[in-house]
Amino acid sequence: MAAILLAALALTAPVPPDAAKPPGVEAKLHGDWEGGPCQGTFTFRPDGTYQLRGWSPGNCTLGGTWAFRWDALPPTLVLTCKSSSDKEYVGKVWEAKVAGLNADALTIAWDSATEGKAASRYERVKPGEK
Repeated sequence: MAAILLAALALTAPVPPDAAKPPGVEAKLHGDWEGGPCQGTFTFRPDGTYQLRGWSPGNCTLGGTWAFRWDALPPTLVLTCKSSSDKEYVGKVWEAKVAGLNADALTIAWDSATEGKAASRYERVKPGEK
């Protein structure tokens, strides 16, 4: 009886927030990613900071912090803008599902409340191509 109770408790125990996090996924994001017109070029750094250049029709530059939130799959990319060439964006937090990420491509599905965007595809910028 005690063994059944222990097994039931183990099955219902809360899952740690990072339990779904596969090793090395965040490191795949590091580097430069170029999007289409007005999507700009992201640089994701290992220290948790990002820069976005050439974004929007206004050709804005934004910078801030990035993190993955692993409470569901696919993970959510959370971008917090700390600086921008357009002060309207400073302090904004954007969330997007990472719909695809491999060595060559990044696809993010923006939250419907994020500037009315849908999904955006970015291609890895190879060293020396920048």
